[in-house]
Amino acid sequence: MSEEACKSIASRIAAAADEAGGGRRIRDAVIGLGYTMIRLEDGSCGLAYTLREGLQRGCETFGAAGTLIGRELRELLPWMESTSVISSALALAAANAVLSPPHDAHSEDLLRILSLQPGEKVVTVGRFKPMEQLLEEKGIHVEVVEWGDPIYALDDCDIALITATTIINNTLEGLLRHPIGAREVVLLGPSTPYAPSALLATPVTLLAGSVVGDPERARRVVCEGGGTQTMGKALLKWAARVRRP
Repeated sequence: MSEEACKSIASRIAAAADEAGGGRRIRDAVIGLGYTMIRLEDGSCGLAYTLREGLQRGCETFGAAGTLIGRELRELLPWMESTSVISSALALAAANAVLSPPHDAHSEDLLRILSLQPGEKVVTVGRFKPMEQLLEEKGIHVEVVEWGDPIYALDDCDIALITATTIINNTLEGLLRHPIGAREVVLLGPSTPYAPSALLATPVTLLAGSVVGDPERARRVVCEGGGTQTMGKALLKWAARVRRP
């Protein structure tokens, strides 16, 4: 097995981000209730979900607070494998600020890409409530696997939708080692990094994320505790192939 194949998914994402722009410097860092946001000096932005469930109690939840502005992006990237969900979210947001998808990757219609048919079964790891409702209206059976649930449902489904927040809490690797019977395995949500090469050795076939199109609007929503739906058109959706199903 090659040295690259032995690396964790998180370390491969970090390496891709370092190559794309590890020397860029941080202009702004916001840790909101819904999302964490990093903005670089060149204006590029990246988001990652804030996993409130994993926060330690107490008044000091992040020891490096007050030291981020002006640091090179590559200084944060090793935090992606941290056991601190704040540190790993900051690292993923930093990576997302430089891992920009090509312009032809922008797409609003993930369901068209997946070619779902009535009667098929979708298993989601994490909640995607607006999408769940839309799928059910189209006659597609949806089963939701949440944190701590058994993941045997992934054995027998047509499509698996996995939240990219599994990168932040270090559970993605274990999920992808589980047998997955789906024809498409999608890593989904605004936390998703555009790093197809980092997922090549996994069952993931498609990445579906968002880039920040309106940094000021996105920052305001993050600061005020909002989430994906509140940001609305401040985010531009994209989808990109890792490999053919």
